[in-house]
Formats: sequence, C-alpha cells, structure tokens
Amino acid sequence: MSIFVSSKYRQVITYSIMKQENIPWELIISKFKQEISEKDDARLMSWAERPECRSVMEDLNVVWKRVQEKTSDYTPDKEYYWKVLSARIGKAGKPQVEVLQEKASGKTFTLRSLYRYIAAACVVLVLSVGMSYYWGVSMGRQPMGEQVYTSMDGKSKIFLPDGTGVWLQANTTLAYGNDFRDRDRSVRLSGEAYFEVAKDKRKPFIVHTEGMQVRVHGTKFNVASPDGAAESRVSLMEGSVSLETRAGLVFLKPGEIAVYDKKNNRLAIDAGDVALEKMWIQDEFFVSNKTLGEVCRILSKRYDVEIKVDDELEDKYRYTFTLRNETLEEIVRIMARINPIAYHFDDNNVLVINQKWENKEGKGKK
Repeated sequence: MSIFVSSKYRQVITYSIMKQENIPWELIISKFKQEISEKDDARLMSWAERPECRSVMEDLNVVWKRVQEKTSDYTPDKEYYWKVLSARIGKAGKPQVEVLQEKASGKTFTLRSLYRYIAAACVVLVLSVGMSYYWGVSMGRQPMGEQVYTSMDGKSKIFLPDGTGVWLQANTTLAYGNDFRDRDRSVRLSGEAYFEVAKDKRKPFIVHTEGMQVRVHGTKFNVASPDGAAESRVSLMEGSVSLETRAGLVFLKPGEIAVYDKKNNRLAIDAGDVALEKMWIQDEFFVSNKTLGEVCRILSKRYDVEIKVDDELEDKYRYTFTLRNETLEEIVRIMARINPIAYHFDDNNVLVINQKWENKEGKGKK
C-alpha cells in the first residue's frame, strides 16, 4: 500500500504492509463511526492492548479527533468516506509515492515509526478526498475533492493516476482534483517539480502555477515556480510545451529555458543547460571542468541554498568531481582545500565564498 503522509508529518514515505490482514480495519471503522457492538468493541480493545498495536490505535484516535475538531462547522457524508477508506485498505491505489531521501539529511525511520505513520495516514489520506482543510498548509484553503501532496524535507517522487512521474523538490506542493483525467490532466504547483508526463493525445497535461500555465501532451520538463517568487522557470528536456502568461502564448523546444518575470510581465526564452535544471533529482551528478561560479550555481540548485561568490573568484578556479550524497559543507570544505577560498554561512543561512589570504604565519584570513 503506497501512502502519502500529509505535511503534518513532514515526510513522504512508502511502505508495504505485509500483514495488513492482522489489522482489524472493520472494527476500527465501526469504532470511529460509533456503530461498534459491545462484543466487537471488546475484541478491538483486546487487539489494541498488544504493545505493537497500541501506538497504531493511539495515532488513529489522535488523527480522528483532530479531523472532528477541524470540521466542526462541516457535516460530511461519513458513510462515503468510510467506503473509500475500506477500498483503500483493501488494495494499493494510485497515486504511488516513494522516498528519495538523501543520506545527508540524517533522517531515519524505524519499522515501528513507519508503521505508526502509515496507520495515521490511512485516515488522513481518505478524508482529504472531501475534507481538504487538512492539506491547506502551504497553499491556503483548497476546493473540496482535491488531493494535495507536500514534500517538506528533501525530495520525493510520486506517480499520478495517469502514470505521470513527478519529482518534488523540498518545500514543494502539488495538487489536483478528483476529476483528474475527466477532461484534461490539470495540476497546481507551488515550488519546483520535474515531470515525466505519460502520453495521452486526447487529454493534455496542464501545470498551473502563479501567473503561468504550462500545457503538454507527453514530455519531460522542469518547473520552478514558488508562490511569491519574482520569477518562474520552465526547462524543456524532451517533447514540446506551451506557456501561457499575461505576456502571451509561446512554445518551447527541447534545450530551451523560459524565465517569466511575474512583476514586470516579461517572458524570456533562451537555449540553456537543461541537464543542470533537473540535476537535483539525480543521485549522482558529474561536474566536469566547471568554474567556481558555475559550481556554485550547481550547488545552489542541488542543495536549495543561496550562494554568494566574490566576483573576482567566479572564473578564477575550476573543478571536476562527482556529487553523490555529500552535504554542502563537505563539498565546499574539499573545494577550499584544493584552492585558497574561504567560506561561511551568514545569519540568513547564505553561503558566502571569498578569497582566502595567507598571512606571514601561514594562517588563512579573509
């Protein structure tokens, strides 16, 4: 069963419940619906008293209580939601989600903690079909009947109902309605995502962002459009896409990058390094004979951090190496050993790189 845990739990996880027949879902559902008999209630309590089951039941109770508190002004069709929940429990439904968690994040999940999150997510996932308040963390209150996915810590990958693969950068939110594929395949994006769109000539795939709409039929492209940001970027790797903004309608060709200035309503299209635009989704990235300035732009993209480099150093040094699971500081520390550069993080967590000067005692100073 593939389940997306809401931003409340700040993590996207996939886990196969190998023995889900051991979980008394029907009893749990009846308990929450307040339709459980005394006999079944006793059976459920007996199950929940087991150490490995107690935490699962506790988490489900907490989530259900929060659901009721959040929707005190709304009376949903509970019967419908529980039917959906029962169907979700019985089979693994799309979309599927998998983790692409970097080792550098240092985050691990024990078997027990994974199991607990999944149990709680079962309720949250289904209730999101009709109670979208729960998902409105990053994008405000959503229309009813909408699925919202938020990747808070590290990158993650999801598969949409049509088979489209989407990589989500950290702090990115993707949403689509339950009518996905009825007329077209529309999603809304805040943040950065890389798409590999399943081909369907009859139903175009449309990405809505702040001030821009991207329409495709089957292609590979990257969109970077955080809400509130001054610019939106679209990079095309394969196929063709059209961009619609207040500046008009334009078409991109493979290898081109479009930059839309939201404030001034200007759209610029140029040939660029589209491989760099999607490098953040790759486990490994080879840097070959790049200048310090180019390397810093790569690191900024991969680690989602602002980097400021002294203008005089932009083209002064060159580097060749392979990025894997190293932290940003590990990479920069190695670069500083190769060439005389100094670095530090300022109060705004901006990485600042400048020349390292040697004094007479041989100690470096900025």
